[in-house]
Amino acid sequence: MLYGRFAICELLDYIIRATDTKNAQNHPMYVINPIYDVAFKYLLEDTDIARKLIGKIIGEEIERLEVQPQEFTSQMEKYGILIFRLDFKATIKLASGEFKTVLIELQKAKMYDDLMRFRRYLAENYRKEVAVLQDNGVTRQMALPITTIYFLGFPLPRINTSILKVNREYVDLITGSKLEVKTEFVEQLTHDSFVIVIPELPAHERTELEGILQVFNQSYQLSSDSRLLEIEESEFAEQALTVQIVDRLRRGATDGQVLRDMEIEEEVGGTIERHIREKEELQETVDLKDQKIRTQDEQLKRQQKLIEELRQKLKDED
Repeated sequence: MLYGRFAICELLDYIIRATDTKNAQNHPMYVINPIYDVAFKYLLEDTDIARKLIGKIIGEEIERLEVQPQEFTSQMEKYGILIFRLDFKATIKLASGEFKTVLIELQKAKMYDDLMRFRRYLAENYRKEVAVLQDNGVTRQMALPITTIYFLGFPLPRINTSILKVNREYVDLITGSKLEVKTEFVEQLTHDSFVIVIPELPAHERTELEGILQVFNQSYQLSSDSRLLEIEESEFAEQALTVQIVDRLRRGATDGQVLRDMEIEEEVGGTIERHIREKEELQETVDLKDQKIRTQDEQLKRQQKLIEELRQKLKDED
């Protein structure tokens, strides 16, 4: 059965109750679980939600957000599942009134093993040049400062917070003082990171941002179907962005294609992930062998050059 554990009659019941706005205050709502790749992508395809959510996470006012072309690591057309990351070009308005453009790399992972994939994606973005409109009206290809945001579905050792920021400081090691200036050279070679540790989200939020991110809290997961979260509308009605996110996820719960894709992700995702990792590990092995061959070729060339020099020296002496 396509719906597996989720019977058709149960699905219809969920849809009816999820869309029953008349009794919304008396009944729980059912929304798709954004810890799934399909649901996460569905949520952030709404660029207005993405702009506001990313702005809240990084603590900056994002004036404009553009989705960058995606480079997927693997595509299993048979299952219609894409293993992806989301990259955005963000124009940020600073407190001084000036604007800066940054590349925001947003990724989500369920397992710790995704660490190496994160590193490879980051390396790709450091090599990337993006078209940026200058003040003089000319578009220029340039490397942008990078900000990374990671949504993790697993706990981190010795980290007991739900939201972690790793930021840079310019410090004069002669005087020990912090410098309140920035330079393009350093900005393009280093980056700030934000990590959302989903298992650490508490039952009751302590900050506005933690309240917004409660839609990722897996304690709301439906016991009969992990693709859905069961929430009370009144718990998510205080913050405008949260209401917008919940509304988007609720609409996803009434979208048959989204639900089918989520079930496919659940049933075959493990196989796909294993296939991808095996392919990546094989590629790493091939790359290492290629590097070893190149190194040996260089050594051989140096040896040949040395032999030729010795021959020439002997010839000169004769």
